[in-house]
Amino acid sequence: MVVDTVVVGAGPAGLAASAALGARGVDHLVLEQGRAGQSWRAQRWASFRLNTPGWMNTMLGGQARDAYAGGPEVVRRLERLAAACPVREGVRVVRVAPAGNGWTVATDGAGVVQARAVVVATGDQNRPLVPALGRRLPGRVAQCHVAGYRSPGRLPGGAVLVVGGAQSGCQIAEDLLAAGRRVILATSPVGRVPFRHRGRETVEWLTEAGFMDQRPRDLPDPSVMRAAQPIVAPGRGLSLPALARAGATLAGRPVAVDGERVAFDDSVAANIAAGDAFANRARAMVDELIRRRGLDAPPAEPDEHDAPIELDPPSSLDLRAQEVGSVVWCTGFTGDFSWLDPALVGAGGQPRHADGAAPAPGLWYLGLRWLRRRCSAILLGFPGDAAWVAGEVRAHLDGRAG
Repeated sequence: MVVDTVVVGAGPAGLAASAALGARGVDHLVLEQGRAGQSWRAQRWASFRLNTPGWMNTMLGGQARDAYAGGPEVVRRLERLAAACPVREGVRVVRVAPAGNGWTVATDGAGVVQARAVVVATGDQNRPLVPALGRRLPGRVAQCHVAGYRSPGRLPGGAVLVVGGAQSGCQIAEDLLAAGRRVILATSPVGRVPFRHRGRETVEWLTEAGFMDQRPRDLPDPSVMRAAQPIVAPGRGLSLPALARAGATLAGRPVAVDGERVAFDDSVAANIAAGDAFANRARAMVDELIRRRGLDAPPAEPDEHDAPIELDPPSSLDLRAQEVGSVVWCTGFTGDFSWLDPALVGAGGQPRHADGAAPAPGLWYLGLRWLRRRCSAILLGFPGDAAWVAGEVRAHLDGRAG
C-alpha cells in the first residue's frame, strides 16, 4: 500500500492531525492498534471526568462552556471525530523506518505501507510505570496501576495505599474516600492550581496570561518540563490538605519494603509546600496580568486549600496491622517507542525531535508533553500543534520544506 502520509494513533492527537491534514488536501491514513480513543476506553476510572472545562476542549465538538465531560462522553465524541477520518482500527504498527525518500511503516494487520511522510501521534503517556518496590510487597496485597483502576468496589476490602500525589493520585484518593474507604496517600511534590482567583476560574486567567503557550526554550528552569502536571480537579479545587481533612492519612514517598512494613521519607510538609508555592505563583501571574491590563477585578477570594493542617505523617506502615488490602500506583506513564527506527530515539528510548520535527525529513510528532508548548499534550493544544504539523507535511510533500 502506498499513501502520502501515515498517522500513527487515533487518539485525540491523531484525530486532530487527520482533520488538519484533510483540511490541506493531504492524502493520508490513520492507523490505530485498538479502537479510536483506545486509551480513553481502557485507562479511565468509572468516575473520571475531564479536569478542563468545555471551552478548553472545543476539538471534541460543541459543549457547555463549563462542562466537564466524563470518560464515556469523551469516547463518544472521539468516535464521531474518527468517523470523519480515514482510520483503520486493529492495525498495530511494528516498525517505522526511513526508506529512500520516504518511510516504510510495517504493520501487524495491514502489511507494509509506504509513505512520503509520517506523523507519530501515539503520545508518551501510554505505558504504565510502577516502581521496583512493588515487586517486594506481600503477595496477599492486590496491586494495580491507575491505568487499571476502575472503582473502589473493584478493589479488595480493607484500607488502600495510594502512591502518587499528582492529579490521578489525588482524584483516586477522593474517589475512595467518597466510597467510605480508608486511604493512605503517599505524596509527592506537585503544584496545585487554585480553582478561582479574583472573580474568575484561575485556569481561564492563566490561559489569557500565556501560561499554556509557554515554550520549552522560554523556561528559566527546564526541569519544569519533567514535573508532574499541577493538581486540578473537575470544577473545584483539590489539594493534599483537603484530602487530609476528608480523612486521608498523608505519608511521604515510599522508600523501602520489608515484609509487611513500608517505610516512607519525611517529605509530606515539603510536598504540601510545593503545592502552595505553585498556587502562589499562579496567583501572582494572574495579578500581574490584571495590573498590566488595568482591569477592574475584585480582590482575591479566601481559598480553603490554603488553610494549614496539623501533620503527623507515619514513618512506616504495617500493611497487615493497618488492614491494607490493595495498593494503587498513581506513578505515571511513559511512551513505548520501541517500534521506531533506533536512530530516531534518544536516551531512555524517547523520540528525538525539535519542536515536533524528527531529525530526519518527513517525520513529525504530536501529543508529546512539552512538544512545542505547555499545552501540547492536552485537548486544548492538539488542534494548534496539528495545524502546524499539517502545514509542514504539506510543504514537505510539495517539495517546499527547508
